[in-house]
Amino acid sequence: MTQINFQTLIDFLETQFPPEIAEDWDKIGIHFGGRKQEVKKIMTALDARPATVREAIEKGIDTLVVHHPPLFNPIKRFDLDDHPVEMYADIIKNDLNIYAIHTNVDRAKGGMNDWLAEALQLKDIKPFRDSEDSKEVSLARIGKLEQALNQTELIKHVKESFELEHVLFVEEEEKETYQSVMIVGGAGSGFLSQALESQSDVYITGDVTFHDAQEYFEQGITLIDAGHYIERIFNTKMAEILSEWAKENNHPVEVIVSEASTNPYRIV
Repeated sequence: MTQINFQTLIDFLETQFPPEIAEDWDKIGIHFGGRKQEVKKIMTALDARPATVREAIEKGIDTLVVHHPPLFNPIKRFDLDDHPVEMYADIIKNDLNIYAIHTNVDRAKGGMNDWLAEALQLKDIKPFRDSEDSKEVSLARIGKLEQALNQTELIKHVKESFELEHVLFVEEEEKETYQSVMIVGGAGSGFLSQALESQSDVYITGDVTFHDAQEYFEQGITLIDAGHYIERIFNTKMAEILSEWAKENNHPVEVIVSEASTNPYRIV
């Protein structure tokens, strides 16, 4: 078996989840590391946060594959008393490679929003809108529950599917049953027009602002804000993909899933 470098891993990820289908504003790709650096032990994580970085260092990880890009805004000064910069320094001092794969995995077939739809046990899952131009494929997925549920059953099913203690629920008028679903992982406030056009019984997403929730309410959309952290499904799903790739290609690479929680919220 021959050791692989960071570029070999990047080539695989970009074949599976092409960078060109990411949103224009997104900061996907290499955030730390060098393409020639050896890769022996990969950890998958939703975020590169201090807890994740500490875990990676303690476990001898050389490469992090994360969903949320850690560097979204320019660093003006490398002041180690600045909280984010202190983490960046630890990353550099410990030779950690970090690759972010964000809206390209959200949009891709077999990516984030398909995983979330599958977690809900939806049937007939498909992109809300499809076209020959891959960038025009909606991030949203639509599908149907195995059977129609009432409001109480629906909320229970969503909570159990994503292992949640609570959800935020928006609805002007209760429906008799709910079966058709539209889902967008992460911050999905801006999908009102698609939610209306899809005519789904319920729209599930996360990070909906107060004023956007008012708009959904007034437009008659049933909305469940399940929280941004449902995207933690990335950790296990990406680890499965990378483990299978390493096995098929006889790469001497270990892949583990981050155990650190980067969810800042708790129910009190």
